[in-house]
Amino acid sequence: MKVDIVDRENRKKEEMNIDDAILATDVKDDLLHDVLLSYQQNSHTGSSNTLTRSEVRGGGKKPWKQKGTGRARHGSIRSPIWKGGGVVFGPKPVLSRIKINRESKKKVTAAVIARKIKGGAVIVIDDFEVKEPKTKIVASALKALNLYGKKLLIVTDKNSQIFSKATRNLRDVTVMTAKELNAYELMIHDRVLATKPGMEEMIRRIG
Repeated sequence: MKVDIVDRENRKKEEMNIDDAILATDVKDDLLHDVLLSYQQNSHTGSSNTLTRSEVRGGGKKPWKQKGTGRARHGSIRSPIWKGGGVVFGPKPVLSRIKINRESKKKVTAAVIARKIKGGAVIVIDDFEVKEPKTKIVASALKALNLYGKKLLIVTDKNSQIFSKATRNLRDVTVMTAKELNAYELMIHDRVLATKPGMEEMIRRIG
């Protein structure tokens, strides 16, 4: 299979040949589902926390005497029916993790990369280096590539603080290196824009 390599003006510069045997990599949908579910579940911090009536502050004294006031009887202001009282059956911190072996993750990532390439969702650019951390530089390039406003994953071969600053204000744009790439990020983004070295690393991961 041949993939076009374009410049920032969306002009074809050269072609990249990818062995069709490499792109034949695939996995069962059940394994793909399990791996994506593990990424979603393991990203949760599980930090939600509410206080029960035994944990909220105050309430040691009976609000008023049992009889003779004409009001309903109460024993503590920490009761759940009081404002500021405890919460009944509220969420508590729970750390739930789904374990998937490393080999399965690698297989699924390789299969999703192959699917994206075969589906024409991957665009390769010859050079996307920016010398100034300005969003308008990246935005203008994305507009020329017809990728502006789309849920986009940009894959590079190395981390760049300048490039990260230039893209962090762009909505629905995520920047990752090819080594950090995973199946979840590939699936939740509609298009992938890869630098030439980043694309070569992605192909190496498939093979």
